[in-house]
Amino acid sequence: DYISFTAIHMTAYDEASDVAEYEAAVYEYNLQSKQVSEIFRFPYNTLYPLGVYDKKTNSVYYTKEKNNNSYKNQRTGGDQIYVYDLATGSDTMLTEDLLAVNYIVPVDGAVFFVAARESNASSLSLGKIDLSDGSIKYWDEADTASTRTISVDKIKKRIYVAIYDTEEEDVAMASTGFAPPEYTICSFNYNLSDKQEVLHKDNMAIKALYAMDNRLLYRADDTISPLPDTTTISEVIDLSNMKVLFKSEEQFAERGSFTRDKKGVYVLETIGEDEGIYYYDFETREYTPIIKSGFGSVANFQLMY
Repeated sequence: DYISFTAIHMTAYDEASDVAEYEAAVYEYNLQSKQVSEIFRFPYNTLYPLGVYDKKTNSVYYTKEKNNNSYKNQRTGGDQIYVYDLATGSDTMLTEDLLAVNYIVPVDGAVFFVAARESNASSLSLGKIDLSDGSIKYWDEADTASTRTISVDKIKKRIYVAIYDTEEEDVAMASTGFAPPEYTICSFNYNLSDKQEVLHKDNMAIKALYAMDNRLLYRADDTISPLPDTTTISEVIDLSNMKVLFKSEEQFAERGSFTRDKKGVYVLETIGEDEGIYYYDFETREYTPIIKSGFGSVANFQLMY
């Protein structure tokens, strides 16, 4: 078990033009030794600089603007998912028609992702890359369906997503500016089939999902954007019987993961002046820093197991 995380670094700054250049670095955090090792660096020229180190395949899956190795966005064809083979040094583009990528999750010979596509820029689709042949498959949802967040239960081999309708959100935003539409947490198998509805929320936006071994943590807000008077509900559910095991008003971060013993979660959080990855203990309800921001601004992380 280890944590893969991506941090952003400034590489150059032009005072005359007030323009900075950035690159991203992928690191491994060893949970046993608590040591951090740099694995791979890549240019930051996408909307979201995502990277995941997969030790099993000795590869890094990351986002880069299409056919662009520079440090600036050149509008050359959208943000795509690449794989860099650390053994051979080969760099391969896995997608070609995406606009922006929000999540990358490599597991079991596949890469699951959430992205906006050229054919449907207003929604975020759930997709799967089969690494054996490079084929790509998407969920069978309406064009107006979009997913806010995703989590993959690698033990039970289920994918959990929070789905909402973009047209319903537009109507809600136009009427109040903050009220969210209906949200539904659904799960799929690794073939993006066998869709099951897990939980439905009216006028509550699902902002976070963490899934592991039939446990699901979700966070729901009663506003689309966080406000001083936003009400948050966070629960941990045993999916085998839908029993609520933990409940609080804690605003868990969008990016997070259960720990292996499921007694807490790892979250990407900012507490005081420290940004980084923290451990939250369900019993004590306290945060403990794991990786602080000395490595740069952390963009994403995954518990790999």
